[in-house]
Formats: sequence, structure tokens, C-alpha cells
Amino acid sequence: MASRGLVVAGLSSGSGKTTVTLGLLRALTRTGTDLGAAKSGPDYIDAAFLTAACGSAAVNLDSHAMPIDQIRQLASGQPRDLLLVEGVMGLFDGTDGGSGSTASVAAALGVPIMLVIDCRHQAQTAAALAAGIASQLPADSSLAGVVLNRVASPRHEALISAALAERGIRLFGSLPFEETIAVPSRHLGLVQAADLAARGTLEPRIEAAADLVAAHLDLSAITTAFGEIACATTPASALPPPGQRVALARDAAFGFAYEHMMAGWRSAGAEIIPFSPLADEAPDDSADFIFIPGGYPELHLPTLAGATRCLDGLRRAAAHGTGIYGECGGYMVLGETIIDKDGTPFAMAGLLRLETSFASRKLHLGYRQMTPLVPFWPGLKNPVTGHEFHYTTAIRAEGDPLFAMRNAGGDDLGNAGLVAGLVTGLVTGPVAGSYAHIIA
Repeated sequence: MASRGLVVAGLSSGSGKTTVTLGLLRALTRTGTDLGAAKSGPDYIDAAFLTAACGSAAVNLDSHAMPIDQIRQLASGQPRDLLLVEGVMGLFDGTDGGSGSTASVAAALGVPIMLVIDCRHQAQTAAALAAGIASQLPADSSLAGVVLNRVASPRHEALISAALAERGIRLFGSLPFEETIAVPSRHLGLVQAADLAARGTLEPRIEAAADLVAAHLDLSAITTAFGEIACATTPASALPPPGQRVALARDAAFGFAYEHMMAGWRSAGAEIIPFSPLADEAPDDSADFIFIPGGYPELHLPTLAGATRCLDGLRRAAAHGTGIYGECGGYMVLGETIIDKDGTPFAMAGLLRLETSFASRKLHLGYRQMTPLVPFWPGLKNPVTGHEFHYTTAIRAEGDPLFAMRNAGGDDLGNAGLVAGLVTGLVTGPVAGSYAHIIA
């Protein structure tokens, strides 16, 4: 069980947090260090990269969606002695009041922060920024030191190093600019780990990051910088499993299932039965609930439209009264049609009166407070916290709404999602879904 942790943070997105974290995970794992990983915030994509780098499932720690004790329980419950947590965006960036920020996760855990600074357009200013960050940290955290990224030359490094020393800030090392190991951007954020793995480029990128980190950073000093993870004071309740036997869509098109949610279901005694829509696998007939998470169905529309065994299996389950829930991409697949970026329609399961389109892209982003309007998920608390991040548009959505939605600031967003299967006011094996991903 994890006892000590360290948070890798940056001043902004693109500072090099992911490269440094991946490199450290693999480099320290090579030395025999018992090290696991976590991701601050709701990001599934980075969590998959972290999992690949250290060999154990990375968990999400979200200070907006989760109470402090749940964050501490998830962190300390990881099956490794040390936990390296990758931050999100800039250190203090979050919702109103800093909720959901990397700094708030570090404070909840009571562990130090290692700051990654992109030095491309600055020298001594980097030290001043680090000093300012250190002075603004919550009392339950501290600045362990900094990593300089994209350093241009030994002279450049020397200038910043001297300025850091003057301020009493520890330097763990400096990384030169190395474009070839950066993870490319696409779609909602980063390309998926599964995409790179399929091309045979994931492991070379991680190994290259590890080589870079091992050559330029003080691994021993970083290891000693980990601090004790604060203990939870009260047990935190997890989302209940929606059934005893849950069929889970899981492949390159539907990879966005939170690890902490799956682990919670298993610990509650539920059995999770994976199936692959891309391989045209139908959900297990013995399942009493089907969960289709988000992902990138838009990359596989011809394959999904032709997955007749899978689509027929979903229709058969719905006809037999099995509950089905889809999030984001899963929600779209439960609809009638998905239109690709070129305007071509592809028929889907047709269980919801829903048509979605990639042809007219619009960003929908943010945390959601979601109050279920019908009891589609046994034991689901009210409300739940979720997160939206998609570019598709629902050009037609007809039927009963699933949630009453508010944003992180409490503003009313109206009703959202759809549910089918209402009979005289009761729910019998509903088919339901929305764009939001439930976190806690």
C-alpha cells in the first residue's frame, strides 16, 4: 500500500509534466523502486499512459469531485510503496476557489510538489516564479524542488541554477529540449496510449523519456523527496455497482472507464465482464447491467456500424429488461445515428432517439453536478459529480431527460441526457445515457 507520495506540477499545460512523469515512472521502476502512479483531475488519457509506464493501474484523484478522505483512501490504497501523481494544467488552475487544482490534491494528500518549469523563454525569472509558487502553497504541502525543462545550453542552466540556489530552492536536474519523445496532441487532448501501442511507438517513447530523465535528473534525490500520505479520518463511500454482473465495453473505442470506479465495484462484490464492440462481441447474456463508457467511437464508425452481433446484443438485452448506461461515446452509440466529420451518417444501436454529429464541432467542457431524474442506477447517490469534454453536438435528442444539470459554479444548465424504458412511471431495464462522465 502506498505510504509516500510526490506531485509533479507545472506552471501551465504543455510544461512537460507528462514527459517528466512518464520518464520518472519508468526510470525508477528500472531501479527496482516500488512505484505507482495517479493523475490529478478527470483525465483518462494521461492515466492510461501512466499505467503503461509503471505497470500498475493509475488512479484519478479529483479534489472537485471527491471528498478529501476518498482522495486519501485511493492514494494510500495503491499497491505500491510510492505514489507519483501527475498534475493537471497549471498548479493552481481549477474551478472557482481552486477546487480540482493540482495544488488542492497535493494539500489533500499532504505531500510535496516537484515543479516542472519550461525554460524556453526565460532564465533567472524561472527561479523567481518557483519562489513565488513556494510562498503561495497550502500549509499542508510544500515545494520539494524543481525540474528545468527545455534548457537551451549549459550557460542557460547555470543562470537559472544560481538563481534557484540564492532562493534556497532545490534543483533536481535539467532536461534539454527533446521533441521526439513528446506525446502528440489530437482530438480532446492527447492521443490515447492504446493508439501508440497499436503502432508500436508507445514503449519506445516511454523508454526514451526514461533514458532522458535518468541521464539528467537526480533520481536518488527525487526518491527521498516523497512525503507521507495523510491518513483518511472517515471511510469514504464509493459509487455502488449498477449490478452484480456488469458487462463493460472496453477497447480502443471505449477506453474511458475510471479505474477507481471499477475497483470499487469489484470490492463491493460485483463481477465485471469486458466485451469489445470493435471485435463485434455482444455483452454477456448473463449480465444484469451493461456499461458503455466514453472513448473515441468517431475513429471507428464503419466498424461499429458493422458490428451486428454487438448491436443486436444490446437490443436483445434492452428487450429483456437489462439496464444499459452509456457515457459520452457510449451514449452516442446507444443512439440512432452518428454523423462523422464529413457528414456521413452511421447507424448505431437505436435504443435512444438520439442523433449526434462531428460535422459541426463545438467544445463542451467542465464539471457537472448531476441529479438523476429517474432511478436508472440502483443505489446511485443524488446528486453525482461528473465531467464533460466533447466536441460533438446532439442535433436531435427526443425523450425523457436523465439528469438535471448544474455546472461547477452551481449555474442551472437545464436537463440533459436521455432515458428510455419508462413504464407507468417505473423503470424496467432502462436504457440511459448522457455526455457527462460520472466521477463520484
